[in-house]
Amino acid sequence: MSMRRFSINMPDVTSLVSIGLVLNLFLMRPTALGETYTPLGMALALPLVGLHLLHNFKKTRYSNSAIRWDIATLLSLLGLYWLYICPISIFFEKSQLDWVLKEFITSGIIVLAYGAFLMDVDANRKFFRTLCTVIALLGLSSVITVALSAILGGKESLFLFSIDVKGYTEATLHQQTSTGAVYFPFSMLYGDYVSGAVKLDRYCAFFREAGIYQGVACFCLAYEAFTRRSKVVMFGLAGGTICAFSSLGVALLAMTIGSIFLFSGTRVRAWRVVLTAAMIALVYPVSMYTPYIGLEDKAVTHGSSLSDRSMSIERGLEDVRRNPLGNGLYSSLGRNDGICLLAELGMIGLFGFICKVLLLSGFRLGPGRDWKKIAACAPLLITALVSQPIAGAPMMYVIGMVFVPRMIRRRFEAHDPMIGQRGFHESGNAFVPHAITNRPVECPLPGPRIGNA
Repeated sequence: MSMRRFSINMPDVTSLVSIGLVLNLFLMRPTALGETYTPLGMALALPLVGLHLLHNFKKTRYSNSAIRWDIATLLSLLGLYWLYICPISIFFEKSQLDWVLKEFITSGIIVLAYGAFLMDVDANRKFFRTLCTVIALLGLSSVITVALSAILGGKESLFLFSIDVKGYTEATLHQQTSTGAVYFPFSMLYGDYVSGAVKLDRYCAFFREAGIYQGVACFCLAYEAFTRRSKVVMFGLAGGTICAFSSLGVALLAMTIGSIFLFSGTRVRAWRVVLTAAMIALVYPVSMYTPYIGLEDKAVTHGSSLSDRSMSIERGLEDVRRNPLGNGLYSSLGRNDGICLLAELGMIGLFGFICKVLLLSGFRLGPGRDWKKIAACAPLLITALVSQPIAGAPMMYVIGMVFVPRMIRRRFEAHDPMIGQRGFHESGNAFVPHAITNRPVECPLPGPRIGNA
């Protein structure tokens, strides 16, 4: 009787660097620690990427025209944006130039560092798979905390520690009820949402606000569905979005599920279009009439949250009407000015607005155009447009470098074991060598090689 040997494969350098760079993102905006620790995140990104490049200096890395074009387009759009916004900010003399300089330096360093890493297709795949897993685990933690709180009759016994969130923590005196309180297993509280006799604990997964987490979680849900399709990961992402208890969050979740149905197949079929249309049709009633967190109830219990955004957007539209060029970045310091991209119109002007929309949307002309990427980035764009000031956050630029690899189906092997013995495997309408089908389903076929030596 022979005993089976078990071996543990140690992660390679690229995987370890991916983990490090994903965790490093949580030191940068728009995370809870980003307002304070962004310089540290910049400092750590450079040696991490340098370690990857040094390790692969004499090796061949795989890239392809799509990912090279995509990153080149992002860099070009970002360059055009800063070439426009810097002179405008100086000319009108209304901007806080020290803030403008800080954002310019931060954006440049982060985009160049992460871009050098993510241009490698294998590194890109491992990075975003790790990001999806981390975001899902934080969402799953929120689900567990909500469930335990319901069983125990409260969350007080689950309290672990608290972190300082600049601009939020000092607003309250009670450590366990303020933004930054962390509860078992690892859930960061954003705050309590009270609607009549109902009180909901909102969790934000170490982002500055719950509304930001839901956009990132929906992006990760779409990416996961288009590539790996881990049920545990997708459950954690969907559950975390719900536990943010946001009217926009449930609408984005319905829209994301609809886009997943539309683009998951190799071809767009009629039934997928119908199902997607039905899911998108649910966005309005879900966002309006969901109990307690829907816009109809929210207008009664938390009307200021809606009025603050609408008034800020109105001011932004009025300012850009008077001056389509924009008054300069950080030129308006009124309450809630710049709370979202539409509200920022008066500062960045029409051209700056178009640049940021293209950066966030994932839309790229040429070989970099990918409808799955556009569908995955849509929740981030919508969140930025009407809800949260994330358009200039470093993490959003990094997410904009995502490459969505195509999934190679293996369904026929399960029904016909002789396919593997024949050495061929059916994928769609074509037959491809069995060696290719043994690749992980989320791994793309290799593109052109990039020599490092």
